[in-house]
Amino acid sequence: MFALCVIVLFCWASVSHSAPTPCENLIRPVESLSFHDVKGSWALVSVSAADPNYLEKQKLSDSGRAFFANYTDRPEISFTRISNVGDSCQYMQTNITLEGSGFVDPQLNITMTLLRRSCPDCIVMRLDKIPGQPLRLYLFSRRRAVEAKEMEEFKAQAECLSLSEHHVMDPTKELCPEQISRHAAAPTEATTEAQKV
Repeated sequence: MFALCVIVLFCWASVSHSAPTPCENLIRPVESLSFHDVKGSWALVSVSAADPNYLEKQKLSDSGRAFFANYTDRPEISFTRISNVGDSCQYMQTNITLEGSGFVDPQLNITMTLLRRSCPDCIVMRLDKIPGQPLRLYLFSRRRAVEAKEMEEFKAQAECLSLSEHHVMDPTKELCPEQISRHAAAPTEATTEAQKV
């Protein structure tokens, strides 16, 4: 009987030790990412950051969106960040490369990893400048706003990455067009990393 109890306790300890923690599940990268998973336009719903100053600048934006496109047969993907700041649309386009569970921006030496999420029409993007030191976490969706439980999941993911500061975009604010209108005034491009969507 004593031997049986020892075996049961040993098995329980082994299972407990190998079971993933809640944070390990929350920040697990997606699998088998392809361009078609992100193709098109996504509205910025919320952002968390390690730097509170970045969030203060983000609050100056009425709305934000991301647009993924591939106009050629080359592996590079066009990634455009669009912000509506003071009735002025700001566009910044860069070419990124699909790699594993996310993308690499060779120009800025930034890695963007997509995390698993329960929201069916969302992407959660983790941005790293240095491996293991996340700078920001973005929640994008095909919708302008998400359900409360989906937002709570995003906040939990951010907290697991020690990104406790959050900003939620106002879904009633107008989004800038995906492409610059020929009749519109020339847009102002964000020139620093801190100004990006």
